[in-house]
Amino acid sequence: MGDNRGVTGAPSFLRESGFVWIRSAFNTPASAFARSQELIQECAASSVHGGLRVIGEFILPPPGGQPTRDFQTLHIDFGLPVRPVRGQDVARYTALFIPQSVGTVTAATRLVPLGALLGQRRWPDPSRLLKNLTGYGKSHGAWDDADGYYEGSLGRVVEAAAGVPRLPSVKSTPGFLCGMEFNNLAAEVSFFKSLGLDVDAVEVEIPLRPGDLLVFDNFALAHGRRGSRRPGELHQRVYGHRSLPPAAQCGFRDRFLATFEGTGRRAPGTADQSNGRRARSSLSTL
Repeated sequence: MGDNRGVTGAPSFLRESGFVWIRSAFNTPASAFARSQELIQECAASSVHGGLRVIGEFILPPPGGQPTRDFQTLHIDFGLPVRPVRGQDVARYTALFIPQSVGTVTAATRLVPLGALLGQRRWPDPSRLLKNLTGYGKSHGAWDDADGYYEGSLGRVVEAAAGVPRLPSVKSTPGFLCGMEFNNLAAEVSFFKSLGLDVDAVEVEIPLRPGDLLVFDNFALAHGRRGSRRPGELHQRVYGHRSLPPAAQCGFRDRFLATFEGTGRRAPGTADQSNGRRARSSLSTL
């Protein structure tokens, strides 16, 4: 699985693969997140996505709370800005850390390279894609004329893009909570297969252990979880743009939509389309 020698190469791993996993290297959240900040700043310095800062920090589940359910659906932190109407925070990178004090960990983080997944089928042209997404937001998403529309669920993004809504409407289904579209992992995988997308073929599982740090590009990889986490187990920090203007948000949205047809810059992670879960033992581990 590799070791921690040569961690100075981590920024290149992050740029090329979309994520980097540094194992058993940190004793505290402060030291882990200091390293994640260095990695992200180095990546941002060589791109057009400068000006990144911490826009969210969480402990999941909260100390004193309840364990999570044994599955988390694939999603994009802070959501894709489909119809931005005012300044909003936009997440670019996510860092996950498990403290040494946690002990046994049974859950695994799931990463899905978007370029590899979306490249498995044909999609409508870019203008139709956007029309499909905005139409879906009005009928099935959390559309708000005052706040705009942001979609975080990958399942909802792809069914909206395909123009075949099947999941419950967030607007019209009483008591429905976003993120609860699927009861278990098998149901989510089956849903994607019904749309011609084989998640298992490209998914990378990261079995984070105490002292591990994972950093990934939030617009190159969707992420979720297999297994349950106990209160206080996972520390998360989100880096991005604070109160980004709508026009700049649309720029991120359009680059994301280009991934559907491969018309944009090659998305990090697309080189590993055939390795699937085997990638967890070799790709970007330092």
